[in-house]
Amino acid sequence: MIQKITAIAVRAWLCLKNFRKESIKRIAADAISDQITRHQAPIIFSKKIARGQKRSIRSRELSLLAELSFAEIKLEWIKRSKEITIILLFFCCCATIPTNAQNMAAEIKPQQVGSKLPASFWTQEHLVYAKGKTTRQSLLRYKNRLLILDFWATWCSSCTHKFKDMDSLQKEYEGQAIVLLVNAKSTRDTPEKIAATMKRFNDQLVTVMADTTLSRYFVHGTVPHYIWIAGGYILAASGSEFVQKGNLNAILDRQQRLKGSTP
Repeated sequence: MIQKITAIAVRAWLCLKNFRKESIKRIAADAISDQITRHQAPIIFSKKIARGQKRSIRSRELSLLAELSFAEIKLEWIKRSKEITIILLFFCCCATIPTNAQNMAAEIKPQQVGSKLPASFWTQEHLVYAKGKTTRQSLLRYKNRLLILDFWATWCSSCTHKFKDMDSLQKEYEGQAIVLLVNAKSTRDTPEKIAATMKRFNDQLVTVMADTTLSRYFVHGTVPHYIWIAGGYILAASGSEFVQKGNLNAILDRQQRLKGSTP
């Protein structure tokens, strides 16, 4: 009997021992799981937090893009401001710096036969082609001679046909009369065309190129057109038929008499 009781007690003790080990493990696992669950956000909260983080990142990105755009606009405004400042300074300089050319241009008025030419007519410089070279010259050297201005164009055959006669008259009356060809800018002749035409006549004549001044003093609608100047006065405006030796003699004789009668 005692042996049975002892055996039962041992089995009971063993069962209790095994129960304690498994229970303790299970209870510990449950406790740990409970602690994790209590200190960890639920799944739905985790998703909301993740969305919030994404929105925050997106907001920061948009903020940076806005700052960059504002910086680009500011930089562009600074560039434009500098350009506008430079343009304004340029126009101010142009407006405040007077030039002799501007003053003379303001004085240019169409002249009539019989009128006395202004002093600026003789001092204004022109682009002159002579013997293959181009220089800037005034008309002062011709002031005390009979000056014949011959307005012409390279495409005008009537103009070039008269060149030989003009050269002959100039040589015959050397020191008394001078022929100066004038090629206006409005003819659209190029320096190359003018040079080629002059070479055809052995560069014996002198011409003003790209003229915008003399053609304003002596307005005309056709070429050839001739202006006769002596003693500072406009004596005549004519066509090619007036350019004759007899007319030159008459003008030079008259000028000589006027000089002789002057006290």
